[in-house]
Amino acid sequence: MPGAVVVGAGPGIGRAVARRFAREGLPVALIARTGVTLEAVAALGVRTVSLTADATDETALRAALDKAAAELGPPEVVVYNAAIIRADRPGELSPRGTWTPGRSTSSAHSNASTSASLIG
Repeated sequence: MPGAVVVGAGPGIGRAVARRFAREGLPVALIARTGVTLEAVAALGVRTVSLTADATDETALRAALDKAAAELGPPEVVVYNAAIIRADRPGELSPRGTWTPGRSTSSAHSNASTSASLIG
């Protein structure tokens, strides 16, 4: 497949990247947690495969990737853009990037927030 797979094709960067590939005429496989976010790219007139999978569910993600490859062939490009963006508040982040459900996993972000809390 001379095209792309975009994991995390929801609103924002994922959808914008998918639309860019589609504008260039490339077939695009779109993977998102909900089908609603997939409709905007599918309307661009190129061959698209819209698949629903949560990137945190390895079994579901593998199944979606297998289906994309089965329908469009092996991709030339895979964009992994899955993320949940939430506002952070002081004291919500665990130090040194330790994962806590519903909180950031970024070590740099955690360390910066911890330092800021300690300083002032």
